[in-house]
Amino acid sequence: MGGAAFYDVAGVTFWLFIAVAVLLMNATPTGMARKSLLAFLNLGFCALVVGLPAAVVVAVLLFLLHGVIRMPRRTPRRMALAVTALALLAAFLFHKWPASGSESTLEAALAALGFSYIALRVVEVLRAAAEVAPDESALVDTVNYVIPFHMLMAGPIMALADHRRESSVSTALDGEVVLIAFERIARGLFKKFVLANGLIDTVFLTGFQSEGVHWLLEVQMYYLFIYLDFSAYSDIAVGIGRLLGVPTPENFKRPLLARNIVSFWERWHISLSQFIRRNVFIPVQLAGMRLTRGQHALWVAAVAFTVSFALCGLWHGLSWRFLLWGLGHAAALIVCNLYRQFLLRRLGAQGLTRYLARPGVRVVSTILTFEFVAFSLAFLADPALKHLD
Repeated sequence: MGGAAFYDVAGVTFWLFIAVAVLLMNATPTGMARKSLLAFLNLGFCALVVGLPAAVVVAVLLFLLHGVIRMPRRTPRRMALAVTALALLAAFLFHKWPASGSESTLEAALAALGFSYIALRVVEVLRAAAEVAPDESALVDTVNYVIPFHMLMAGPIMALADHRRESSVSTALDGEVVLIAFERIARGLFKKFVLANGLIDTVFLTGFQSEGVHWLLEVQMYYLFIYLDFSAYSDIAVGIGRLLGVPTPENFKRPLLARNIVSFWERWHISLSQFIRRNVFIPVQLAGMRLTRGQHALWVAAVAFTVSFALCGLWHGLSWRFLLWGLGHAAALIVCNLYRQFLLRRLGAQGLTRYLARPGVRVVSTILTFEFVAFSLAFLADPALKHLD
């Protein structure tokens, strides 16, 4: 398919689409007309990426999804939600499975819906539908939540509740808003094309073909490259969202300064962390607390971390490498929790606060956290471990 150019922020076609979208959105009054236009733009962008026939199939599947979540709360609705969840899992596995060659229209549509960030949004919709009364939102709301074209490149996974609360809010496009939006977009482009691609990738990265001290340096630089590249897309998405008047969540909050792995996951890919917490960690933790009658909270949390980050790893990629990466982060979170409890018992609440406030402790813990994340990312990329793929 030739539509990949529409995802390329270095390409003219992407920015032409953004310019047209911004002009149309800001010429349209608020309310249903604006939501309908945004849905048309989201589906139009989908058509440009995967082709018109596949986009039509995607639209039909979204229509069916919307019909399922609006069904009356009876047994057929629960069955329909279960079947939809299984179909989503199949689409996700299809998307993650190695490509076998040319795609049919249906295969392209399934790959689009199985795309990682879209799949998580559908999970959010299904979970909400299973927990509350039938959804009364319009079809355009479902379309705009599941396939927001400006967010897909960066991956912010906006909570469904936030989307419903903020979708009717539109910020007037005055000079200050435009200036802030362009500043975020420019920051993202500078991060990606000057710092990540122009400096770090060109000067320091070898695909982990280096050895000795140079390999250790590349581990550090690779972490910086991933952060700058990923957060650049997030900056661009936030800036475009401001121009469109579409709320777009922040995805990073200075993760390089995290002093432990818990803090890291509160700062890195924030929307994914919150999604895992809402949809995996808390349900597993609550189930574990019920089974243990409220006892062994730390060990119940350990199980919840393990399940959550095993799934997080497999979401990134269906391989032993990603599974082990997820389990490694789960182990780090468990150790962090246990160590905090050890310090709390040993020092007390006030003593722990004083201990954590020490500059030396903060510096050492920040360095250790940085190195753990850096080596975990190198574990994902080093070709010496390709047997784990």
